[in-house]
Amino acid sequence: MGIIRKSEFVEGRWRNGMGVSWDIASEPASAEGFGWRFATALIERDAPFSLYPGVDRVFTLFEGDGLDLDFTSEAGAPLSLAVPRLFAPYPFASDVPAFCRLRQGPCRALNLFTRRERWSAAADVVSGGADIAHPGPILLFALKGAAAVDGHALAEGDAAIAADEATVGTEGFVYVARLFAR
Repeated sequence: MGIIRKSEFVEGRWRNGMGVSWDIASEPASAEGFGWRFATALIERDAPFSLYPGVDRVFTLFEGDGLDLDFTSEAGAPLSLAVPRLFAPYPFASDVPAFCRLRQGPCRALNLFTRRERWSAAADVVSGGADIAHPGPILLFALKGAAAVDGHALAEGDAAIAADEATVGTEGFVYVARLFAR
């Protein structure tokens, strides 16, 4: 079990320079050559999201009043993804241009990026408790409230990485992502 405190996240800019993000972890530990990358982002204004060719994203809002993402399909048709709720994972392809429109002010989001040819992910949000078993990395993030993961205390905003199983307890909400190697 690896615990990553919020104070240890590495601040940086979005790939397109339009916002600020904080890297939690990646594998390998290279910003550009990642197989998977786990990060938070502050969205302060309407802006395009960064493009990541060959990468899928799971986007989870954890602060703010919601947003909408506008996409253009490969056929040129406009598409929209409403993100009205906190603590709900929304998967989408990061190699399709997306424009973010805030509903009522700044938002914070958790992002899990997976390079399509190497990894895939399934994300859930748990409240209360859960025993998680998975034969690969398990990424955890205390979205709201404190949590305990295998007896380790996580403050709100802290993260953890488990190798193959984890027991989670919380009165708030904990993000849980299972990574699958391809």
